[in-house]
Amino acid sequence: MSLRIARPWKNPRTGVFHLRQRTPLDLVGRLQGQSVTLPIGDTWASITVGPIVQASLRTKEPREARHRHSIADGALKRFWHEQRFGTLPDLGFQRSDSAQANETPTPSPPVEALTRVEAISCATGLNPTSLSSQQLFERWATYSADKRARNTIKRYRATFRSLTAFFKERDVRCLSSDDLYEWAEWRRDHAGVSARSINRVDLVAVSSIFRWAGNRSGGRLLSSNPARGIFLDEPRLIVERERTFREAEIARILDAASAVVRDQLHPTRSAARRWCPWLAAYSGARIGELTSLEKRDIRLEAGISVMDLRITKTGEPRTVPLHAHLLEQGFVEFVNARSPGPLFYDRVRFRPNSETSPAEQQAKKISQWLRLTVKLDPGVDPNHGWRHTWKTRALAAGIEERLRDAITGHRVASVGRRYETPSLPMLSRAIAQFPHYEVNPSLAIKPF
Repeated sequence: MSLRIARPWKNPRTGVFHLRQRTPLDLVGRLQGQSVTLPIGDTWASITVGPIVQASLRTKEPREARHRHSIADGALKRFWHEQRFGTLPDLGFQRSDSAQANETPTPSPPVEALTRVEAISCATGLNPTSLSSQQLFERWATYSADKRARNTIKRYRATFRSLTAFFKERDVRCLSSDDLYEWAEWRRDHAGVSARSINRVDLVAVSSIFRWAGNRSGGRLLSSNPARGIFLDEPRLIVERERTFREAEIARILDAASAVVRDQLHPTRSAARRWCPWLAAYSGARIGELTSLEKRDIRLEAGISVMDLRITKTGEPRTVPLHAHLLEQGFVEFVNARSPGPLFYDRVRFRPNSETSPAEQQAKKISQWLRLTVKLDPGVDPNHGWRHTWKTRALAAGIEERLRDAITGHRVASVGRRYETPSLPMLSRAIAQFPHYEVNPSLAIKPF
């Protein structure tokens, strides 16, 4: 069930928005008939408490209504809390019995740790020390540079770029749950992002960084995490097919890869098309991990030909033995003939300051090439499908789960299993168990 968000109520006759909230049952008997002063825009309004508390927000504009509602709703919740538990630290609100008629104090938002000056800035928008979403992200990215995977920082950056575009220079310390829910809905309805992606990527990123901002390492910039508990309702996902490749798809992909000849104008592109599908087929590695390979990563250790996957999604490098069929096709000879450096991309052909690495760009190009060449079913991923396919075939071949996880870089399920580090000979024997793929005889072991 999604978090219930308080929202402005629109009077159907006048079009004016109102705050409309039910008085808590434990307070209604004691407080009925008393008044409470609430901040509305840049003024205050005195409201009589009854079973329902209602106050005009004095605007017909939806966004302004949401902003005013967020502040007034927070003040009312604070009043309920004060009535239950006594006085609270002065954050800019006064109880109704101490308000003076000639006073026009500036309302503050429902953020407990804000100072009086910061609270005023949230209502007026004037704050010389304002902290925007982008500024908060850059602080976190600098702190996390040696603590988080590069792909994680990149993914979170895209989310905060959207957040900044929506809230502009608005102070993140003034953002409420209503605000973030509104952004999530806008991202779904106007940016075309699925609710599933927003929940599992965007809101995870925002909540993670906001949580950091409230911790000691983040400078205690926030007293609470307004993104906590927010998520959009997801439509039921209808899976139309399995994620593994079917036998005919496997044959078409590997035949297409085997048929690639060296392109003198684009040697790394043709090399990526020729070898990366085969490497993925026999290792279950992510394509981006494979397109990151350099000549130095293919080596011989204890008589075993291996590839060192140094750049991985998790940030944890791993070494995977090469399958005998790759050796039969001449992969090691291809590597030996290459100059030192990347095997599957040319650094000079890619923008050095691009957020997407050359290896990632090459991986996307492989995906596009396969979709165009093989005419894959839209329901299966031309790159990631190999991870599902390898794990499934390895299971059928009787390869132990711990070894399957070590080869593909999946985290083990238990703490005890983390103490088990499969040796290279163990991994080599597991790879030897993995069955050969059948290929078109006219294309097999074709020199490249």
